Amino acid sequence: CTKGAVGSVPFCKAHGGGKRCQHEGCCRSAEGSTKFCISHGGGRRCQLEGCTKSAVVSTPFCYAHGGGRRCNHEGCTKSRQNGTPFCVAHGGGKRCEHAGCPNASRSGTAFCISHGGGKRCQVEGCGKGAVGKLPFCKAHGGGKRCQHEGCNKSAEGKTIYCVGHGGGKPCERDGCTKAARSGTPFCIAHGGGKRCQAEGCGKGAVGKL
Repeated sequence: CTKGAVGSVPFCKAHGGGKRCQHEGCCRSAEGSTKFCISHGGGRRCQLEGCTKSAVVSTPFCYAHGGGRRCNHEGCTKSRQNGTPFCVAHGGGKRCEHAGCPNASRSGTAFCISHGGGKRCQVEGCGKGAVGKLPFCKAHGGGKRCQHEGCNKSAEGKTIYCVGHGGGKPCERDGCTKAARSGTPFCIAHGGGKRCQAEGCGKGAVGKL
């Protein structure tokens, strides 16, 4: 290590030098003039009312509230990732190491969600990626749930309802109120989603085949 030693011990912050976090069991470096590391409330905090996250770089806000450097892609206000000039959606951060995959690697792993990276669902036999703060995939209760009374299905996109109760992106065909499917702009009835591969058939594909 060639970093400068900090404090009265002959080590840099990363190797035990300087003040340490006073939270029981934590050995990280205390931030600024506080007694704790960033994870335990030390350092500068986001100035948005009600937010307790850490302020980033030289800004008074956390990443979620506009702090730090922003993505260079025109019109994008998301945060840059891992020293790159772009957010994850626009190619920033570390990329999946699976051959030919352009997606971002997740949660400190070398791969994207599709190729086994990130947190995985903890239900026995399930290998899907965990969604949200819970250790489960959407099918097993992870992520946001539909807010319709009595429904426990997964909420779609940025909405608070499942597809059956009006959540997700709506079909772009004029007058249609159904949900668009599988990343397409239309519902199944109007040509969206996966289609049947049998020659001459234009119907929607059903199931995993």
